Amino acid sequence: MKKPAVFLLAMALVAFLSNAALAADSPQASTTQAPTKIGYVDLQRALNDSGSGKAAKAELESVLKNLQQDIDRRMAEREKMKTELEKQSLVLSAEARREKADQLEKVQKEIERLIADSNAEIQKRQRDKEVAIIKDLKTVIDEIGKTEGYTIILPAEAILYSSEGIDLTGSVIQRYDAMRKPAPK
Repeated sequence: MKKPAVFLLAMALVAFLSNAALAADSPQASTTQAPTKIGYVDLQRALNDSGSGKAAKAELESVLKNLQQDIDRRMAEREKMKTELEKQSLVLSAEARREKADQLEKVQKEIERLIADSNAEIQKRQRDKEVAIIKDLKTVIDEIGKTEGYTIILPAEAILYSSEGIDLTGSVIQRYDAMRKPAPK
């Protein structure tokens, strides 16, 4: 789902829960009904600050650095070819100039393709890592919700205002990192 749809869904859910909470506080409400407990998690912060998120970011930066070095090398080759063509343009025949210009254009297209492929690869790797981490974060959030009696835990993006006490992001990161650490031998 897109962010606006998530936001609208979350707002509708908050409105529903607010009405439910007001109904629960009314004199006609049953005294056996549990109080409404709401929390939220900043998933982007959890992704960035968790151990796995930091490791994924470092790995992606390393891959990006290697790809950038390859692109830079190819661009240097292109510049060298361009300089040679400019220096030799007066002594080369028209056909030889056209051939070198075609080679230069071919190298330029290869560089553009390499850049596009590199960007796609980085985006795919990032998306795959984020999906895996968010899946595990969801497990931790579900556990917190059940064990601590939360009625609902929302994404921070859907929150317009909240008191500080309902931000569960730090707790989620701690539990997630503890879950990801290998057991001592």
